[in-house]
Amino acid sequence: MWVVFRTDGGSQVGSGHVMRCLTLAQSLKARGADVLFICREQPGHLGYLITERGFAVQLLAPVPGLATGNWVDDARETRAALEVGLGRKANWLIVDHYLLDRRWEGELRASADRLMVIDDLCNRPHDCDLLLDQNLVADMHERYADKLPASCRQLIGPTYALLHPDYARLHAHVAPRRGAVRRTLVFFGGADSANLTERALDAFLALGRPDIEVDIVIGASSRHGDAVRQKAEAHAHIRVHAGLPSLATLMSRADLAIGAGGSTHWERLCLGLPCLVVTLADNQRPISEELHRLGLIQLLGHHDEVDQSMITGALDRLIRQGLPQEWSLRCMALVDGRGVSRVVTALTLMPETVMQARLATLEDEKLLLEWANDPTTRSNAFSSAPIPADGHARWLRQKLGDLASVRLYIVETADGVALGQVRFECGDIGWEIDYSIAPEFRGYGLGRRLLNTALMRLRADAPGASVFGQVKVDNVPSRKVFESLGFQASESPDVSDGVACYRQTV
Repeated sequence: MWVVFRTDGGSQVGSGHVMRCLTLAQSLKARGADVLFICREQPGHLGYLITERGFAVQLLAPVPGLATGNWVDDARETRAALEVGLGRKANWLIVDHYLLDRRWEGELRASADRLMVIDDLCNRPHDCDLLLDQNLVADMHERYADKLPASCRQLIGPTYALLHPDYARLHAHVAPRRGAVRRTLVFFGGADSANLTERALDAFLALGRPDIEVDIVIGASSRHGDAVRQKAEAHAHIRVHAGLPSLATLMSRADLAIGAGGSTHWERLCLGLPCLVVTLADNQRPISEELHRLGLIQLLGHHDEVDQSMITGALDRLIRQGLPQEWSLRCMALVDGRGVSRVVTALTLMPETVMQARLATLEDEKLLLEWANDPTTRSNAFSSAPIPADGHARWLRQKLGDLASVRLYIVETADGVALGQVRFECGDIGWEIDYSIAPEFRGYGLGRRLLNTALMRLRADAPGASVFGQVKVDNVPSRKVFESLGFQASESPDVSDGVACYRQTV
């Protein structure tokens, strides 16, 4: 499979777009994909870094800026770069660029089988098959309603945050922060054009606390690295880092961070790291404000509103008060670090994908509730009313504790990405089936294999069980799934008209 990325990085736009695309590219490469990057040459561009990570890159000629109207030239140059670098149609073209929209995407349709867009802003329409927005904002599941084709699948929220695999590995092992602040981390992105790094360093020095260690990370495109290093040299408790492939190790060692918005939000949250945030760009404000409202960060303000004394004051208060453990726990509950595995699954999933079934646990409660309240799931259910969280929690505990008559399975890929659920509940006339596919994985033709995987597990757990499924007559996809697995249609007991019943013995 050939995957092509169109993204840019540099002194003006920072490194976030390229870095998250590199994370995705590395995971795709591990699955056997071939990858090509197409980037615009500009001051501080990251072509060298892409090459160092083992990927081919085609650089487009530098221009003063990709302003309105220049998308036409960019589309033409991208097609030419695809021809030179690939010489064939890409299987996936992945676009991570705030200045490209539906017009550009439409021009590139003929160059790829499918097109994916990575966006954060929701400020323009797209012509794509898959959209990823890893951010947490109000009404996040509805905000693209009028900006995408009806057939476009959406991966919305920090569940799909593109984090380096180090974060998922550390997520289960890092202890929640509480109490004293002994070590801090400063990182303001790849470019930090406002030089917040030096401002934060001055704020730490004003505290007069040499007992607190400080790790400062200089971004790849920063122009202020030398000044920061010179100022830090005289202080043994301050260390300056650059060129790191991941911040995960430094984050896992820190008690507190200070930094910008953007993709680093999700890295800090994954490792439960409390953070004081100063936004660097207008597009960081809505997300940072929502995270502040939810008690996941402390937002100090925008870069032109926050001076050194404000940072010093905020640090001093936290250091004197100590960190409440609840802050760190809230962060860790939101992001598990496995977003890149979920996105790669969405890009590579096929009906032949190997699946496995495991018994659900209480840790699946949030996921199962989201699936149960998905609008399509509710419309296919016999009761379309939304399910309240407290009622669902009681119901799940009851079902999980009754293995004699209930088997609730999560069906997932070999690397643990959840694809759907199948529940078998024993009654007077057999084990009744309830199943659903995760909304983001519908349309892949997974229904038959998903249900069969759970049936095979039930056959091992309860051999000889008689199973049956009841579906609405107009739910044609589910009826086809039962019929393809050899279920026999029968009269539907104790249900109203408009319901089909299918039976089988496992």
